[in-house]
Amino acid sequence: MLDELYSAEKLAAQNTLTPDELEQHVRDLFNDESLTPELRADALRILLDDQYAQDIADVLERLPNDDERCDVFNVLTPDTAAEVLDEVGGYTAHRLLSQLPAPRAASLLSRLPMDDLVEMLAEDIPERQDEILASMHPATAQDIRELLTYPPDSAGRLMTRRFVRANQDMTASEILAMIRRTNDRYETITDVYVLDPAHRLVGVASLRSILTAKAGDQISTFMEKDPTSVLPTERAESAARMLGRYDFLALPVVTPDDKMLGIITVDDAIDVLTQAQTEDLLGIGGMGGESASEPYFSVPIFQVIRQRFVWLVFLFVAGFITSGVLSAFQNELEAVVALTFYIPLLIGTGGNTGSQTVSMVIRGMTTNDIRQGDLWRVVRRELVSGLILGLMLGLVALGRVFLDDRVTALPVVVAVAVVAVCAWSNVIASVIPLVARRFKIDPAMISAPLISTTVDASGLLIYIGVAKLLLDAI
Repeated sequence: MLDELYSAEKLAAQNTLTPDELEQHVRDLFNDESLTPELRADALRILLDDQYAQDIADVLERLPNDDERCDVFNVLTPDTAAEVLDEVGGYTAHRLLSQLPAPRAASLLSRLPMDDLVEMLAEDIPERQDEILASMHPATAQDIRELLTYPPDSAGRLMTRRFVRANQDMTASEILAMIRRTNDRYETITDVYVLDPAHRLVGVASLRSILTAKAGDQISTFMEKDPTSVLPTERAESAARMLGRYDFLALPVVTPDDKMLGIITVDDAIDVLTQAQTEDLLGIGGMGGESASEPYFSVPIFQVIRQRFVWLVFLFVAGFITSGVLSAFQNELEAVVALTFYIPLLIGTGGNTGSQTVSMVIRGMTTNDIRQGDLWRVVRRELVSGLILGLMLGLVALGRVFLDDRVTALPVVVAVAVVAVCAWSNVIASVIPLVARRFKIDPAMISAPLISTTVDASGLLIYIGVAKLLLDAI
C-alpha cells in the first residue's frame, strides 16, 4: 500500500513540494478511508521526512481539527517536532502540548531557544508549567524559573542565557578553542562577552575581531569597553528597537550593577517588532486580544466572533451619541432640510482625517519619534496640517455644493464646517494616543473606537453650530 502511495519518483520529489501540495497530500491521507491508523501514520512519516518545519507548521494550522493536527505532529522526529512547535501559533501549540506526556513535552521544549521555551510555558500552556519543569534537567528548569520571574513583554523574558563569555586575560586562540569545544551550548556566537570575576560585563568583542586578532592577543586589548546594554525590566519592544537602531546582532541584558544575565538576539527582536506591528494594525481595527494575531484558520470561529462582538457592540452603543445629537437638533434640520444631505460628507471627512492622523501618530510613538513630552508640539503640528487640509477640501466642497445651491449660504456653511471638522479631527486624533499611553493603555486598541465616536458626534455639533451662525433661516 505504501509503495502505491509513494513511488520512488514521489519520494525523490518530496523535498520539492510546495506548501499547498504538501497540505493536499496530508489531506488526501486523512480522506483515504482504506488506510488504517498505523498505515496512515507510516505514510505521514514518509511524506513529512525532510520537509521544512515552517511548511509543516503551515499545514498544521490549516487542518480542520485537533485530532488530525496531533496525528501529524506525533509522527515527526523530535528535532522537527520542536521546530514545528516554535513555528505554530499559540493556540495550536497549546493543543499539541496538551496531549503530550510531561517528559516528552519537556524533551521537545528543551530543544527550543530559551526565550521561546519560556514564552510557551508562560503563555501557551501555563497550567502544565510546574509539571513540565519537573521533567526537565534541574539546571535548565532553574534558569527557566528565573526568567519567568520577569514581567511579561520585558527584556528579561526575551533573553537567553546561552551566550559566549570569556575572562579578560583569555587570548584569541584560547577563546576560539573554547568555542569549538562548547559551541552546542550557545544560541549565537556572533559576539563574545567579557566578564570580570564578579560576573560584571566589562566588554564585548565580535567573532570577526577575534578571528582577525593575533593568536596571543588578550581579548581585553581589542574588546569594546562599556558596551550598550539594557535592564531585564526594560520593555521587550524597546530593547528590540535598540537592536535595530544600533545595528546590533545581540544586546546584553544586565542588572543595575552590570552583572551579566543574558542576551537578546536579533531574530527575537524581529519577532517582537513584527508582533507589535501586527497588534497595532489589528488594534486600530478593533481586533485586539490574545488570539488576534494567531493564524487565521487555527482559532475557533466562535472565539473570533466573541472577540469581535465586544468591540462592535461598544461602537454600536456609542453610535447612539450621534443619533442623540441629530435628535437634539431636529427642529433646525427640519428648517433647512438641505443640511442633512451633507452630514455623511462631514462625518466621513472627519473620520478619514482622524484615521490618517492617528496612524501617523501611533507609528511615531512606536518608533520613538514622538515621546510623551511632545504632546503640545504634536497638537500644534496636527492643528496646522488639519487647517491646511481643511481649507483645500473646503474649497472643493464650496464648489460642489454651489452647483446644487446658489441661493442660500449653504455652500459657505459646508466649506467652513469642513475646515473646522478637519482641524478638530486632527487634534483629537493626535491627543488620544498620547493620553492613552500616559495611562498605560495600548494606543492602538483605544484610538480608533474613540476617534470614530468622538468625531461623528462632535463633527455634527460643529456643522450645526456653523449653520446657526451663518444661515439666516436658522
